[in-house]
Amino acid sequence: MTGLRKTALVTALCLSLAACAEQPDLAPVAASLESGTAGLGADRVPNTVARGAFGQHIARAVLAEPAITRSTANIRAARAEKSAADGAFRPDFSVGANAQTRLIRSNSSSDVGPFARVSQLVYDAGAARSDQTAAEARVLQSRAQQLETGARVTLDAVEVYNGLLTSRRLLAIAESNLRVLRDFADQIEERVVRGAGSTADSLIARSRVADAETQRADAQAQLERAEAAFRRLFVKIPAKLPPQVKAPPLPAGEADVLEQSPRLRAANATLRAAEADLLAARARRQPGVELGATGRRASGGGSDLALDLTLNYSLDTRGARRAAIETAQARLEAAQAERDTLLRDVREALAFVRTDQTAGEARVIAARQAVASNAASVDAAREQFSIGRRSMVDLLDAQRDFVRAEQTLIRAEQERFLTDYAALALTGDILDVFDITLPEVAQ
Repeated sequence: MTGLRKTALVTALCLSLAACAEQPDLAPVAASLESGTAGLGADRVPNTVARGAFGQHIARAVLAEPAITRSTANIRAARAEKSAADGAFRPDFSVGANAQTRLIRSNSSSDVGPFARVSQLVYDAGAARSDQTAAEARVLQSRAQQLETGARVTLDAVEVYNGLLTSRRLLAIAESNLRVLRDFADQIEERVVRGAGSTADSLIARSRVADAETQRADAQAQLERAEAAFRRLFVKIPAKLPPQVKAPPLPAGEADVLEQSPRLRAANATLRAAEADLLAARARRQPGVELGATGRRASGGGSDLALDLTLNYSLDTRGARRAAIETAQARLEAAQAERDTLLRDVREALAFVRTDQTAGEARVIAARQAVASNAASVDAAREQFSIGRRSMVDLLDAQRDFVRAEQTLIRAEQERFLTDYAALALTGDILDVFDITLPEVAQ
């Protein structure tokens, strides 16, 4: 009867404490990372770019990037931690050996023998459940971070590819300008020899040639840096680099961009994990109940089996559990602040992208008109110089303005091209544009 009363008392205590806090809802986070969402095989954007040589180069470079491998390893680690958290609900079996000495009044006895024990968690105020929820949230977090890494690496690859093509164009302009100025300088030298020009004109022409040589050297150095960056991502430079392809438009408004942002998806998972950690820390201040059975075999050949129901309650005299709650609370507040900051950052980035797209288009149009106007100005200055109606300095200035206009156009086209891909990287759609499937980790 006494045993039944004790069991009933423990059971009543467990039931009185069983009002565990509700776990964070991971369903919205999990839904945002299902197959078919942005960056994970969605059909929101066409993948025609992926079927061309440019898209295939980008996809191969992204999948070979060590950052992708590292993010996949992080998913494996998170899944392993999730498996460990799930184990709290399974029985624990252990074996060992025990040596003990009993002293009863003036008599003593010693015994050595093996033992086996099995124990099962009965109640822990929801701590194990909270640990499991936190571990599951961190799996989702690692998946979202892999998506974020993939989008970032893909944009980096596009920028590096575009950077090489742009550097080649700038070098070609610098070399062409140098040839033109050398021709001008030779013509002026001939005029000086014939007595039709001045030494001052010759010196000015030589100065412009020297400036052009410096610009060509700078352009060559920039190209070499671009080639080094290209080799880092793409390993080798093809003999003929396929032309780049314009990005499709971003299929989203502000609300959709915020919802699909890989960074915000990861931040949401981090926030849910922090909430679960706080619940677990609070639960550990409550009593825990464990059911166990231990079988022993004495050195003399006897054996016994003991059943136990253990109620464990820490008075937290060292303050460790109280500190754990405070730490978890602080981390939760930090996770919330981080999410709020990311929300502002993504909204600001989207506004910048929209502005750059509009202004970039206008810059390209204006730059093309400037190139056409300056090209006509060079032709007119050359013709008038040949009949003595324009000075040599006017001709050199016209050529300088033409080269600057060409350089401005190239950079404007570069910025406009990259802005569209930057917009797609905000949501992760850039991965679907190139039909990139990130490695998955089996559960």
